[in-house]
Amino acid sequence: MKVLHLSHHYGCLKDHQYICKELGLELDSIFSLWNTVLPKGCFNMTEELANDIWNKNEKYFQSFDYITTSDTAPLSRIFLQNIDKFEGKLNIWISNRFNYNMESDVSYHRLIKNYSNHERVKLIPYTDFEKLWLNRYGIDTQYETIKPIGLTISDPLCEDEDYSVGFDGDYKFDDSSGDVLVSRYHNDNNFQNSKELCESFGLVARHAKYRGAEELKTLSKSYECFLMFPDAYSKFTTFELMQMQMPVILPTEGLLLELSRQPNYFFSTGVSEETVKYCEWYNEDYEKFAVYFEDLDGIGDAVQMVKDNKEDIRDIMSECAQSHKEKTLKQWKKVYD
Repeated sequence: MKVLHLSHHYGCLKDHQYICKELGLELDSIFSLWNTVLPKGCFNMTEELANDIWNKNEKYFQSFDYITTSDTAPLSRIFLQNIDKFEGKLNIWISNRFNYNMESDVSYHRLIKNYSNHERVKLIPYTDFEKLWLNRYGIDTQYETIKPIGLTISDPLCEDEDYSVGFDGDYKFDDSSGDVLVSRYHNDNNFQNSKELCESFGLVARHAKYRGAEELKTLSKSYECFLMFPDAYSKFTTFELMQMQMPVILPTEGLLLELSRQPNYFFSTGVSEETVKYCEWYNEDYEKFAVYFEDLDGIGDAVQMVKDNKEDIRDIMSECAQSHKEKTLKQWKKVYD
């Protein structure tokens, strides 16, 4: 069984590489930053661009039994517009909203809706929020949510792999140790300096800087816990940390909602009392092992709680991770059967 995976997101590609290896599937991965099959930066997938990519690569595409697209879903337009020519099956793994950067393209919305229940198309959300987002546009899917598995292998995606995560050419991996590894994203750097906040409690902290999950694995062994102020309903880091058994400290749902109303706090598509339940940092697994603080003054106590109960927390994370792994592999096996 041959699978082609197209994505703008390196984490999606690595996550699915693990899935395909476990299921014994032959996989080709295409990262848009490589500027090969996909032109670099092709987030606005117009009808003309989609057909151009198809026409240039039709023979290559036809050599696969399945084609899977992920972050972002508009990559699927290449195949939806040519579904009568394409002889395989299409999986649209929706991560980061089905209409990212395509909000005003009426014909694209119509295309997704018309083929949402096509016999050779599977519309697969990676978090339940994606179902809600589809429903807002009158689109339904019969397929259940398949979350990231959070596991990777060290094998490169291709023989001469090269990728960028936005660091300059002087980037060097730093595996020094400390108490708190702080998220590298906007809310922990620009909304506030979470590193300095942790240091005010006498903790050794630094912002996480790493290239992919393999380097994060190394960091997870050097810090007591990971601090995150959520900025999206789902992140691959959420599941990677669970699989690594790295304890996580987080604001409660109530504090997240309070912070999200403040200027410069970022949360993709916005969060409300009705939607916060879809945020994976508060899912059925995280509520078993995450340490939540009700206000910023509670960060120091949250870290101490992790230190005092680290082995118990890691044991719970290990159980949740194994259960999640088994469930996710079964889900993808069903997709590819």
